[in-house]
This record gives sequence, C-alpha cells and structure tokens, in this order.
Amino acid sequence: MIMFGNSRALVILLGDGVHNFVDGIAIGASFSHSTQLGIVTSIAVICHELPHELGDLAVLLDSGLSMQKALLLNLLSALTAFIGLYVSILIGESKEVQMWLLAITAGMFLYVAWIDMLAHLKHDGVHKDHWSVACLLQYSGFAVGFVAIFALGWFEDELYSS
Repeated sequence: MIMFGNSRALVILLGDGVHNFVDGIAIGASFSHSTQLGIVTSIAVICHELPHELGDLAVLLDSGLSMQKALLLNLLSALTAFIGLYVSILIGESKEVQMWLLAITAGMFLYVAWIDMLAHLKHDGVHKDHWSVACLLQYSGFAVGFVAIFALGWFEDELYSS
C-alpha cells in the first residue's frame, strides 16, 4: 500500500475513476447528440467536478500521500473521463443508443444527487436536530432547479427562434 498511502486512498481513487468514467460517458453522449448539449453538459460536469476533485485531493493528502503523488494519482483517476468519452462516442453513433446513454446518465446524476443529499443531511451533526426542515429546504432547492431546467427545455424552441 505504499503506492496509495492507505486503503482509504485506494478506495477514493477507484471510486473517482468510475465516477469520472461515467462523467465521460455523459459528455460523449451529449456531444454525439449535439454540440450545444455537449457544451452545456461539459460545463455542468466541470462545475460539479472542481469541488469534488479538491475534496478527493484533501482525502488523499490526509491518507498520507505527498502532494506530488496525490496530484499525480488524482490526475490519473481523472483521465478515466476521457476513456468514457471515447467509449460513448464510439457506441453512440446511432440515435437510439444516444437516447439510452443520455437517459441512463441523467438517471445516474439524479440518483446521486438525491441519495447523496439525503445521506449528508441524515448524518451531518449540524442538521440532526432539524433534519426535516433541512431536508425540506434542500429538496425545495432541488425542485426549483428541476422546474427551471424543465422550463428551459419546454421553451427551448422559442428561445432559439428569437
């Protein structure tokens, strides 16, 4: 385990590698559908990944890795996104496969958002006394975001024609 510090670092790197692979699939499927959707998806993934990768780096450093080794291993883990991107572009040639890839990745993002939020709310000591209020506020924010995205999708044609 000298290479990875301790088992926590290995688990973070493996989990992050799979996570980044799925991000790559989402980006590839989006670009296969349209350049515009690919750019929007890429921006969303970047906004999600910046704090996520910084958190991973902090865990890797805390597990005993040097800054240089933690950065290198985190970079190698992040490169799995390119593998997912290429796989998605290769298998996403047909519109039917694109739709399945987009639906699966959207479902995965929703699942992670809901389950991750719920787990953090339930186990975070700050919100234990007011768990239901914190849960209501968090899911209200999620609902507002969902309605905003739905409205943009609903009026997409009108927005592009003006």
